[in-house]
Order: sequence, then structure tokens, then C-alpha cells
Amino acid sequence: MKRSANENEFKNIMSRSAAIIKFRVLSGIAVLLVSAILVSCENDMMAVIKLSSKDSIPDIAIKDVHVRQTENGKLTMELTAPKMISYQTRESYTEFPNGLRIVFYDSIMQPKSELTANYGISWDSRNTMSARGNVVVKNFQKFEQLNTESLFYDRNSKKVSTEEFVKITTLDRTILGKGMESDELFDNWVIKNVTGTIYVNEQQ
Repeated sequence: MKRSANENEFKNIMSRSAAIIKFRVLSGIAVLLVSAILVSCENDMMAVIKLSSKDSIPDIAIKDVHVRQTENGKLTMELTAPKMISYQTRESYTEFPNGLRIVFYDSIMQPKSELTANYGISWDSRNTMSARGNVVVKNFQKFEQLNTESLFYDRNSKKVSTEEFVKITTLDRTILGKGMESDELFDNWVIKNVTGTIYVNEQQ
């Protein structure tokens, strides 16, 4: 009986320790993600992808990530991802190899825009991030949607951009082109080189 009681006490101590460790890790992840969301060039991306080969061992790997960012008590951003891998190298970065979803909220905490992609990577020191593979940005309030294959986000300037082919769908038209710049809420966007415009009446 005494041995059983000691074993139960040991299990309880280990359970509490594991909970504390998990809390500290998730707290660190929240700080990491809040401080780094998107933009760099293709050369930098390829360099990081090479670093994340089999020779690189991640410092942190978490499944079913769910992070919320608040400012002055108000929800401003929410990130969810099936998996997150963090590398604390000379230039620390975080990967979302199985895709990610980011929702931005307006001043009254209503969903304003959403970004989804098959892959994401962020650089801590630059406060930038890149998304690629079936990238979709939606503005829920203006009913507009962007489709492209890669997108760069600079959290310092709160701007998103791409040099790839883009398709923007609005209530009355679909605009095709190459290259685009916008604010993070996808309120004000500009296509650099418009190659075609299809109006709703023409699609029917």
C-alpha cells in the first residue's frame, strides 16, 4: 500500500511538471508568432528551405497550433495551423509545413480578412513572413478574394505583396494580372500589371 501511494504521488508530480512545461512552451510560441508575420525575397526563402533539411533539428515542434494576438485587450489576429516547427538558428525562423490560417479582426473584433496557404514561414528578427501554395486572401466585409501562389507580408509596414500571377474577385468583376500590393486587411489593393478584366455580366 505504501509503495502504491508513493507511485501515485510521483505520477501527480510528473503530471504537474508536464503541464508547467507545456504552458511555458506555448507562451514562448505565442511571443514568437506575434513578433514574426511575413515578407522576404525568393533567395532568402530558398536558403531557409535548405536549412530545414534532414540535417536541421527543430528546437520546437507543436501540433494543432492556435495563437491569438490582442492589443489593448482587443483581439486583432488569430493563427491556426496543423503543425509548427521552430528553428533557433543564427537567424531564427518558424515553419508551418502543413499550411496555416490567419484571421485579422477589425476594431470591434469582427473578422475582417483571412489568409490561408499550403505552407508558411516567418523570420523572427525581420518581423516578416511568406506564404505559398494555393494562397487565398478574403475580405469578408467587402466580399473580395485574392488567389495567387505566393504572398509576402511585412508586419512592420502591415503590407502584403506578390510578384506572381493574381486573380482578384469582387462583387462585379474578376481582375487578372501579375504583381500586387495591399494592406494587411486587403482593403486597398493595387495590381501592378493588369492583364484582363471579366465583368459579372460577361460571365453569365
